[in-house]
Amino acid sequence: MIVVLGGGITGLAAAGILVEAGAECVVLERETEAGGHCRSLSAGRYTFDRSGHFLHSSDAAVLDWVLRIPGIAWREVSRDARVWLRGRLTPYPFQANLKGHDPAFVRRCLADFAAERIREATGGAGPDGDFAAWLLARFGKEMCRSFFFPYNRKMWRTPLEQMGTGWTGWSVPVPQFEELLAGARGQTREGMGYNATFRYPRRGGIGALPRGLSRSLGNRVRTSADVVRVDLRRKAVQTSDGREIFFRVAISTIPLPELAGRCEGLPSAARQASRALKWVKVLAVNLGVSGPGRTPGQWIYVPERSYPFFRVGILSNVDRSSAPEGSASIFAEKTFRPGVSVRRNAETAAAVRGLQRMGILRRGSVVEERRPVILDPGYVVFDRFREKAVALLTKEFRRRGVILAGRYGAWDYYGMERSMADGLRAAREAATAEG
Repeated sequence: MIVVLGGGITGLAAAGILVEAGAECVVLERETEAGGHCRSLSAGRYTFDRSGHFLHSSDAAVLDWVLRIPGIAWREVSRDARVWLRGRLTPYPFQANLKGHDPAFVRRCLADFAAERIREATGGAGPDGDFAAWLLARFGKEMCRSFFFPYNRKMWRTPLEQMGTGWTGWSVPVPQFEELLAGARGQTREGMGYNATFRYPRRGGIGALPRGLSRSLGNRVRTSADVVRVDLRRKAVQTSDGREIFFRVAISTIPLPELAGRCEGLPSAARQASRALKWVKVLAVNLGVSGPGRTPGQWIYVPERSYPFFRVGILSNVDRSSAPEGSASIFAEKTFRPGVSVRRNAETAAAVRGLQRMGILRRGSVVEERRPVILDPGYVVFDRFREKAVALLTKEFRRRGVILAGRYGAWDYYGMERSMADGLRAAREAATAEG
């Protein structure tokens, strides 16, 4: 028996491969429905996702596998992302679309960026060091001061000097100087970054994906089955409904610190390493809004401290069916450290005021639905302890027949595609190990 801990898209993808291989498996999911953070909810006339979930693709084999999941009709969407800074709305990425800002500000950005390129050319690229140093070396002081530092501080809730850079290569586009100049002249640079295009279901919100993955698994997915204890010596999982399930191999997609805390037979060094892992949780304030307003783009990055959120999304500009005609399905995201208590009503009111200041909500706009949801964990923090701790935990769990997979199971910064790809990889390893 192969036991899959967690029924998010990583666990469901893993189970799908195991079923195709003829392996006996079961998926244990603590919620009443599978999907994890990748679920949708309906409220009145609106559909919301649990924060923004868009399928960006760079792996043709994984994309082909996803597109063949029965019962899901996908459409390809060109990204229309924006940046709200200094009272101006400009195209994303900020660093390659400076046109529209004050000319003196643009000149400072260009001069500092050029100074970094000259430094590289004359002295060579130095070590990346911490995240703050990495940003300064790529973009220069002015762009860091105005955008990169405040945005990332809002998102990560961690001193940037304490963060590493192992996750930045695919997620933070660095333009060539020619591209920077073109963007400053007003030639919009639209194709930069990993998410220039993405796919989204034609119907049912992003929740159509886990529903499609679950459909072929049938009763192999057990919901309302929280994993309360994993005995690594006996290779047994106990669930909240009182069952005990024995396994030869397990695939864990549940948050790594949570898994470590529920295991018996884990060495003390590994348990100690799990306590060093850091993360932030995300509050996604979903709003169904009718009436006049400005709803540009599909999502907007908001670095300034005077706004409570770091990102705003307009789901109805991705999926028109998520809101009635003349209305919008909107979400605003804010992060918190794990132990911070979140006052949902107060934070929702603050998000509404921030959207009014931006002009996304205007006089006459009516907020018909308010659905705040918390994703905990939301983002893994790549501090100086993470890499060593994850390597140790991966080794110790693997020795005991548990394969870690996915954004939270492997404790990494994965998008949807990479999360599912990691589930496929883990399933093939598990099937080989069991055989």
